[in-house]
Amino acid sequence: MIEAIFAFRAKPGKEDQLREATLAIVEPTRSEEGCIQFVVLEDTDAPGTFFIRETWRDQAALDAHFAQPYLQELVEIHKQILAEPLKQHTLKVYA
Repeated sequence: MIEAIFAFRAKPGKEDQLREATLAIVEPTRSEEGCIQFVVLEDTDAPGTFFIRETWRDQAALDAHFAQPYLQELVEIHKQILAEPLKQHTLKVYA
């Protein structure tokens, strides 16, 4: 299994737009083949700071997810409303 964790923060005043855009990909992502878990989290101490925790069957499933049109749309939105570049951590799960 592959676990991916993404961290990203909205520009001031763009928190709601980022929240909506991010939540819009939850259902289509969860229906993808190979998706085991997809969770969106927001920092309670820093509203507008988000994390996505994803678990995928394998790297091929995660790569297929990255190619989805709705994810590419989110990447374009991120270019306009993120305060800094998204941080990605891809982790191999052992136990």
